[in-house]
Amino acid sequence: MGDHIMLDLDEWALVLSKMLRFHFNISEEIKTIVQTIRVEMKPELIPLAEEKSNFGKVIKTAIREMWSLEYEVDELQTKFQESIGTMDLDNLDVDFIEDMMLKAKPLQSVLNCIRNRQIVKIEDVKKTYGDAIKDLNAMAVTRPAKPEPAKAAEPAPAAPADAPAPVKASA
Repeated sequence: MGDHIMLDLDEWALVLSKMLRFHFNISEEIKTIVQTIRVEMKPELIPLAEEKSNFGKVIKTAIREMWSLEYEVDELQTKFQESIGTMDLDNLDVDFIEDMMLKAKPLQSVLNCIRNRQIVKIEDVKKTYGDAIKDLNAMAVTRPAKPEPAKAAEPAPAAPADAPAPVKASA
């Protein structure tokens, strides 16, 4: 563990909260531009609003990627908690501790992999947005609950047998 780089969780939280502030500021700029377009009838500002909107989507993607890594850590912690069950501190014995350590060992390697991806992600975010977010105040936002996986799209109902066949247009 001597040469392993540890993730600074405080820095992670700070960068994430500054990215949230950055996204919020871009959203506010877009609102101002749209209001100007409406009030002053300046359609020449529409491309600027679209450009800022697309940039805001890129920022939001980076935030969601950071949240995704946090969801993975949460899921791993939940699995570990479920694997050890409830602890009876009065009757804690060496066998229980050994069992808990054996269960934790494979999860620790998974956690290290996630932490390494977090380190890569935070360095990428700092390299890409560092100058833009360095002077921003942190914005505290509660991370939303992990979205449920999308269900497969249900197939469209088949056309009734007595329905006429679609007509193809000829050129």
